Amino acid sequence: MIFHDFGMATASLVGSLETKLAAVRSAGFSQVMIAAADVVSHPGGTAAGVAAARATGLEFTGLEALRDFEGLDGPLHAYKVDVAKSMLEICAALGGRMLLVEASTSKHASTDPAWIARDLGKLAMMAVPLGIRIAYKGQPWSRTARDFRRAADLVLRVNAPNLGVAVDAFDVLASGVPLDDLDILDPGQTLLVQVSDYMWQKIRSAEEQAATATHFRVFPGEGAHSDGLSQFVSRLDTNGYVGDYSFDVYNDDFLQMPPEAVAARARRAAVWLAETVLRRALPVPNIERLRASRA
Repeated sequence: MIFHDFGMATASLVGSLETKLAAVRSAGFSQVMIAAADVVSHPGGTAAGVAAARATGLEFTGLEALRDFEGLDGPLHAYKVDVAKSMLEICAALGGRMLLVEASTSKHASTDPAWIARDLGKLAMMAVPLGIRIAYKGQPWSRTARDFRRAADLVLRVNAPNLGVAVDAFDVLASGVPLDDLDILDPGQTLLVQVSDYMWQKIRSAEEQAATATHFRVFPGEGAHSDGLSQFVSRLDTNGYVGDYSFDVYNDDFLQMPPEAVAARARRAAVWLAETVLRRALPVPNIERLRASRA
């Protein structure tokens, strides 16, 4: 079985780049969200990391993640532009289609929408010659875009064809964002949907939410919010989303486990989403392709 619409993230796995990608491939995935650090930290250098990644035959959902880019000025802005150029070059060398940009948490970032839109527009223009799309993701602890609603508004202000929104199910569920609000998203500008769950019923503070997001996520179907996650995915599907789903799972325990074991958990999550969740919302995008791959 090959999963075309679902992908893992290398950040969920421990080991060398080759080990991580081999585990992803062996689990039946055809795509992976790759962390820039996995490429540039390759013992043979960045070029060797790119070559090793491309040799797997995997497609790259995107490169993650450019952080704290927008809303800065002076030397800070120039510094971040250089970082962005480097990441775009790595993404292009990989043959990647997308750079994930996480909304800024920097205390030095302006919250002026016009300023933020200007910077996002600049980044989008930088990406155009390389054929790369920019997926802008709101974060609950951000100063510039606390969720997908704010991110979508800023993307609309920019009005660049290669700039869109990434939506993270964890942020929606943990923050208690009404699922009805997903209806504001333009499917054509929703570039990526990240899915994960967590084990406890309620998150009691912003600090606990941040800690859970970065250390204790689990795969879909493993946590305490399967119903909410099912409704989240089904709502986007019904609204016309036909893009990729990436398992955005950061878990310290998984980094103590063999990557093959973690990839097997991701495989079970893909089966659960494809067979149990997406089949509930008809017409199901790419279902014929999924059925054919299981034949």
